Amino acid sequence: MQYNSNHLCMPIPMVDLPKIHAPYQGALDEAVLSVVHGGGYIGGPVVAAFEKQAASFLDAPIIGVGNGTDALQIALMSLGIQPGDEVIVPAFTYAASAEVIALLGAVAVWCDVNESTFTIDPNSVKDVLSDKTAAIIAVHLYGQCADIESLEKIATGIPIVEDTAQAFGAKFIKGKYSGRFAGTVGAFGTFSFFPTKNLGALGDGGAISSTNADFLAKAKSIASHGQRKKYEHHVLGLNSRLDPIQAAALAVKLKFLPEALSTKTLISEQYLAAFQPLKQVVVPETASFSNHTYHQFTLTIPSEKRDGFAEYMREEGISTMVYYPIPLHKQKAYAHFEPRTSLAISEKLSRSVISIPVHEALAPNDILAIKDAITKYFS
Repeated sequence: MQYNSNHLCMPIPMVDLPKIHAPYQGALDEAVLSVVHGGGYIGGPVVAAFEKQAASFLDAPIIGVGNGTDALQIALMSLGIQPGDEVIVPAFTYAASAEVIALLGAVAVWCDVNESTFTIDPNSVKDVLSDKTAAIIAVHLYGQCADIESLEKIATGIPIVEDTAQAFGAKFIKGKYSGRFAGTVGAFGTFSFFPTKNLGALGDGGAISSTNADFLAKAKSIASHGQRKKYEHHVLGLNSRLDPIQAAALAVKLKFLPEALSTKTLISEQYLAAFQPLKQVVVPETASFSNHTYHQFTLTIPSEKRDGFAEYMREEGISTMVYYPIPLHKQKAYAHFEPRTSLAISEKLSRSVISIPVHEALAPNDILAIKDAITKYFS
């Protein structure tokens, strides 16, 4: 285990939220308590103010909802996804991306991912397109943009829902969407504000973005029981709200997000320099058309070494995490959605990826300890 200068045992967690919040804890306390004492606990000006702030940051309209999974479901409902429709989704991602497809009675059609960037593979999408394809969920995995432009060329006219849960603040830097943020270029962008995300709340929260005013108006109605105004229900909806306490916290944290992402990038650059020479370690690659916000710093290592490496790191006092050890097509809940193309990369990655701490509150000695431990293990 690593030790600080006072010889106290100091394990290094994947994310240390109290340490991350420390520089602006006073502002967080004040923002949250102002809601508590103000008495407005549903909707209202605090939520509206955060939506305006986030829209200004992203340069795209945005509405708050209860969580990132709700955001995905509302997006698909807004697109009119019906039972029997097919929605293409990567097999290597979190279950929420497929869960919402199944909940609507639609068919999850698995595609594979790019081995070096972990994001959706447009060529695999091409293999599974059909006349029943009604939408594509493109996941901006681990913190960088998926190749939306290539998807549009391959699947002309098919609406794309950007699952931006792990990539708030990621930006396209080349091509058709150069200068645009992830989550602002598809039919819908969906966001999660789960506490550990790039922009994390103090509990659950999410948002939906669309530059199509009609789409966004429908999403807003669906999120409010299908209402356009109170007691007038025009479509089937659900109840999904970003509450003011979370909005107040997010408004504070959004001000610090650019600095946080910059710090994570600097830490990641140190990791890249340290680990690229290691023959058994493949470091994450950044696509040519995107920057990388490093929501996760994910290594690919020999599958037969992963368990031993994780145990070694635990003994060194350094947390690791595997996102995701079982691809979705291998999950019992989704076994009825049979693969139509090879998912070999998703299966390979599920056996060989492992993520290490990269949060913005890591101290220099933490970063050094992580670099030294990994270099020692694989040298």
